[in-house]
Amino acid sequence: MNDHIEKLSKELKDYIRKYNHQSFVAQCCYLCNAHWRTQSNIVELHSPVRQLMYLISLYHSTDFKGNKRFEAYGDEYKNIVRLLNAIEDCYVSTPENLITQDYTEESLKCLFISNSTFLNYYLNASLSYFEQDVERIRQTFKHFESHIKDETGLEIQDFIDFFFLITNLEIEIYNQHFNHKYSTEEHILIIKMRENPTSLTNDELLQVSYLAENGVLGLGIAINKLKESIPSEKVHKLLVIFTMIPNENENYLYYTDTCDYLSKPLLMTDPDHIALLYSKQLITAIYDYLFELCKEADKNGRKVLMRRENYLEDKTHEVFRDFFGKEAKIYSNYQVNGPEKDLLILKGKYAYIIECKANKYRIPFRDPIKAYDRINDDFKKSIGKGYQQAKEIEDLFNGDEPFEIKNERGKILETIYPAKFIEVFTIVVTQERFGQIQCDLSHLLEIDENDNFPWAVFIDDLETFLITLKRKNNHLFEFPAFLLEREKLHGRMFCSDELELCAYFLFDRDNFLKYCNSENFFISSPDVHQFFDLLYYVGFGFKNELNISDKLKRYSPEALHVINKNKLQIPESFK
Repeated sequence: MNDHIEKLSKELKDYIRKYNHQSFVAQCCYLCNAHWRTQSNIVELHSPVRQLMYLISLYHSTDFKGNKRFEAYGDEYKNIVRLLNAIEDCYVSTPENLITQDYTEESLKCLFISNSTFLNYYLNASLSYFEQDVERIRQTFKHFESHIKDETGLEIQDFIDFFFLITNLEIEIYNQHFNHKYSTEEHILIIKMRENPTSLTNDELLQVSYLAENGVLGLGIAINKLKESIPSEKVHKLLVIFTMIPNENENYLYYTDTCDYLSKPLLMTDPDHIALLYSKQLITAIYDYLFELCKEADKNGRKVLMRRENYLEDKTHEVFRDFFGKEAKIYSNYQVNGPEKDLLILKGKYAYIIECKANKYRIPFRDPIKAYDRINDDFKKSIGKGYQQAKEIEDLFNGDEPFEIKNERGKILETIYPAKFIEVFTIVVTQERFGQIQCDLSHLLEIDENDNFPWAVFIDDLETFLITLKRKNNHLFEFPAFLLEREKLHGRMFCSDELELCAYFLFDRDNFLKYCNSENFFISSPDVHQFFDLLYYVGFGFKNELNISDKLKRYSPEALHVINKNKLQIPESFK
């Protein structure tokens, strides 16, 4: 299998060498943007964003001197698509040499975990909203401001300003293009000359095609435009950090090799313009760059890891406080005859025991056998440890004896009488998204037969879900209802994104309950995630939400239908 992947990857790499740099980069950026901005089927790839990231990294690892113009259609383009999909199919399929007569059920389980985690990591693009990314950067690195400035000559705000400037310019450019304003009026005049565009002659079609293709080549962001808003020396420094440059590397072939685009998502289309495949990757790259930079401030990186952990705990507390309001008692950093615990929420007859884990999620190995050991180790240190810490408190709630919770000074905050609570929920909040093994905890989490699975959720997904859930009248009763039903899915589900399950509960309740109370295997659909994007388009409810005045002026029949059908109220942050 590895030999076949290597053969296909080398074939693809040799094939794309011949293309002119400007046309290849411009067309790849256009394809990716057309895919995720318009939700079109223009890109016939299995995982368009990740596959195009791999393709552009592969292209930049060649000593490209080709002069052939790249056109994103026709037989040559179809051949690239074929090779990319064939390569991904190899990663998806199980290596034949690993399936033998001696293979046990446990071996197959390990193989499934390795493959699904690998695919989650390499084939899915980062999922979060800009507000969440920016806040994470500000709060995690604010204590390292002087170190960042000493090392780079830049402040945290410079990185954020750079991201938003590029994003806004790119949105402006692509909006013009998708509204057919990418050339002179000649293009529009040709179309207007015919009542029906299909009546264009072959010569006119060629002319329209030529104008459109040249419009794609003009989609780059002018570097001088950046310098109008940010000082030139800062623009230069930021471009040096985040721009990918060609570097012949004959060893770069695989998905699992370090993908340069992930850390350097800016591409030069010509000496005066840059472009991006996926603008969201820039803010992710900024976070990763600052994290590595701040690790240097302390040899073992412990200080920045502590800030990362503190941010997660503070953010989790804030999210739950905003959701429950004054109707719940919330205790943070409390103690019960032992080490400090993160969060305890008491609301009526419900108790929520919450532990936060900010452990880094290491890159999966390509070898599935080696990969399993690393995946299992990361899982145990994060979700597994969080569950065990919360389980100590859960056991007390399930007992008959009252117990006391105290602050760090030993002062008694409250005496808990377990008999008063009808349900106790354990929640593990993570800084990383673990995919399938987080959604279905039965794969790796060891629990006693009579115990319930906790809810393990990525912090951004938690915030997104609770903001939306709070827009319902009875949200404080809906949350425990969700947790009770959600727990039933462990052991018979395929899903790599918790927000998909949250979307089913919020927007397709009948089917969600049917899936939860069935014994059948459940496969989640990624399409349900779009409901959150529809709400975000017209105003989601984040604090200090970006472009909120423009969002509230937008009219979206689809979003309005979702809001009215599900009886969602106006977010409190907009009132």
